[in-house]
Amino acid sequence: MDIILEDHQPTLLEKTFGNYFLYQTDLYSLMCEDTVIPWLQIIPTQNPEQNPEYAGQLYAEIHKLAAYLKGKGLGPHANIAKIGNKLPYYHIHLVFRNENDQAWPEPIWGLTNLHQAIEMPQTVKHLLKSFINS
Repeated sequence: MDIILEDHQPTLLEKTFGNYFLYQTDLYSLMCEDTVIPWLQIIPTQNPEQNPEYAGQLYAEIHKLAAYLKGKGLGPHANIAKIGNKLPYYHIHLVFRNENDQAWPEPIWGLTNLHQAIEMPQTVKHLLKSFINS
């Protein structure tokens, strides 16, 4: 468990995680599910559990990303979790929730009947343009 992927090629990440590549930084790659509930995965480039300085940078960036996307209206509440029970690759979930979403108030981890929104990855990618360039 908690395998760190060293190769962050978009096609490899999409095949491994079964979702859509958005962008990459030195700290992580960002992926997005095609569900109506905005659900992102952060794929770290290093193991945060073995490098406290990197972990601080990574989690600071995740919280900055969450605040930015909340400000863009993606959702009033963000869940951040490192679960990794189904995939052995280290990844962190960032999910935007609201009281009217399909799964509220239950967690979405493991739900198989979430409504699909094929436009969600492109919507999030569009919202992130100014964040990526900052």
